[in-house]
Amino acid sequence: MIRPTSLILMVLAAAAGGALFQVAFEVSELDDELARLNRDIRTDRDAIHVLRAEWSFLNQPERLEELTRRHLDLLPVTGKQIAGTGAVPVLPQDELPTTGSNIAGVVTPAAIPTAAPRAKPAAPAPRAPVTRVASKVNRADLARSLDDVLREVMTTPAAASGGVQR
Repeated sequence: MIRPTSLILMVLAAAAGGALFQVAFEVSELDDELARLNRDIRTDRDAIHVLRAEWSFLNQPERLEELTRRHLDLLPVTGKQIAGTGAVPVLPQDELPTTGSNIAGVVTPAAIPTAAPRAKPAAPAPRAPVTRVASKVNRADLARSLDDVLREVMTTPAAASGGVQR
């Protein structure tokens, strides 16, 4: 007859064998998954390498120049397209608004640089009350589009704008 100790040892040996089999099976599954992930990484690295090579080819300046020439109607910049400082109209000094605001891009006296730099005060100076000049600001001019303003600037002759001579 089998002693109880032998029976317990046989059951423990069978359980240990089953546990060992289960662990070995899980390790083989994890090893297969690791091999699959390494293959995927290698495939992705190869794809990245190919995409970088394609990107380098597509961004060649000669190729882009040829595509631009073929598909766009662009010409090189000429000297006539570059406007000098005289093409930008400047308001005479007496027409500048008296407020410190910068409505519609008008240069205010506060924005004109002086010859000598000013020292910074220790505390901010109190602001003077702002006087509104209703006759100088036309609300219709504020609603103009940027295209209208640029068109007006480009069509205004340099001599009529009263520009600053340098």
